[in-house]
Amino acid sequence: MRKIFLNFILLVASLNVWAQQDAQYSQYMFNSLVINPAYAGYKETVNLSLLYRNQWVDVEGAPKTQSLVLDAAVADDKIGLGLSVVNDKSGIQDQFSAFANIAYRIPLVGESRLSFGLGVGFTQLGVNGSAAIIDDISDTEFLSGKSTGLAPDIRFGIHYSTEKLYIGLSAINLMEKAVDFSTSSQTLQVKQSQNYFLTAGYLVEVSDFLKFKPSIMLREDTKGPTNLDINNFFLLGERIWLGASYRTSLKLWDKPAIIGTPNFNNAVVGLLEFFSGKSWRLGYSYDYSLSNIRGYN
Repeated sequence: MRKIFLNFILLVASLNVWAQQDAQYSQYMFNSLVINPAYAGYKETVNLSLLYRNQWVDVEGAPKTQSLVLDAAVADDKIGLGLSVVNDKSGIQDQFSAFANIAYRIPLVGESRLSFGLGVGFTQLGVNGSAAIIDDISDTEFLSGKSTGLAPDIRFGIHYSTEKLYIGLSAINLMEKAVDFSTSSQTLQVKQSQNYFLTAGYLVEVSDFLKFKPSIMLREDTKGPTNLDINNFFLLGERIWLGASYRTSLKLWDKPAIIGTPNFNNAVVGLLEFFSGKSWRLGYSYDYSLSNIRGYN
């Protein structure tokens, strides 16, 4: 009988993001299916992950995110199947998405595998105009209550892994033009942009007790600054993950949407995760902002 692995992750966060439309994560390395469908079945067990994120604690209208991920490997671990559900709310805007994911996993030399993944689902965007604080109370756009729109979406990913190395490349919001935002019922909604992710990590066995795992994530939406996460984690006695991340932004080329000189310092993240028994894992992370907003949260 396959082992069921449960992963609960809690986050209390205070960071500055650039008009982030999709949910932001600090522990995506333990929850990678939300950004790469090729990750489905990676652990080759039945895996359930629950995540709650509270950003800018005590700030009214601050982002809050909940996600659920369920995946498993079938057909002699050659096929990965997964379900990812994300609920995100920020101010008067909310977003709910659900995706069914499938990955074809090709065994290579030794324990290495190359996976190709496809995710198919939908995203529902909503804006509660009546809850907005506006200067012109006669603005008809904000008097019509809640505006919602449903958009189908596709995401694609590639994931290569060995016993110690992994590299992933993925793209989400590939059907960004599926919603006609010219209709009056959807003019308040923020149109999603295509996002591209590059992830990589390597496990170094320092000793029988200590393992070191550096990793990176590069996120690009072609409009705002490129986001870069640099992560360093230590595994103690196969039971405790302890580490830190540095999140910043890069200006790889000139983009018309970037006006002026942005502050690329973003946040540092402390993370603790431990195994409670053979099938449970509990994690907590805290993001400390390096931007000017840190005095308000």
